[in-house]
Amino acid sequence: MKKYLSLVPLLLFFGFNIYAQANINVTVIVAPVGAAITMNSYVWEISFQNDGTNSYQNDHQGTMTIHSGSSGHYRVDFTSKSSGYLKQDTYQIPYYIKATQITSGDYKIVGSPAIIAGYVQLTSTQSIEFNKKTKNDGLQFYTGIKIDPVSGEFYESGTYTDILTISFTAL
Repeated sequence: MKKYLSLVPLLLFFGFNIYAQANINVTVIVAPVGAAITMNSYVWEISFQNDGTNSYQNDHQGTMTIHSGSSGHYRVDFTSKSSGYLKQDTYQIPYYIKATQITSGDYKIVGSPAIIAGYVQLTSTQSIEFNKKTKNDGLQFYTGIKIDPVSGEFYESGTYTDILTISFTAL
């Protein structure tokens, strides 16, 4: 009798497993055709006058060209590897970035992005969202950089670097 009772729960267990289902969620991301961001220069070498009073500002440090390709709704993100600081070992210099539209026309920029309104430090990702495709020759922006001095002080001499990443995302 004990053997018979122990087989009943096993049969019920296997019986429930026979009727189990598996759901698979499938997501397909279709890459935009022809989307690209290019710069006229990928290395910015800046001589900073380290006298404690002069700042560096170049509103046209680089020219960025955006091609949306087949995407009518997309975003361009600006990020900094060092959260908006140029670094040399433990020393750091804060810097600020700005994007100024060169190409005329209404490209349906969503909202009022801070990076277009003025110089921002890239302590977090700064984005420009668009709701209209670019023309075949693309949409151009000047990319500016600004470095302020520490009032009455000097930065440690040397070479300071950061990696500024500009990326395209179809939405």
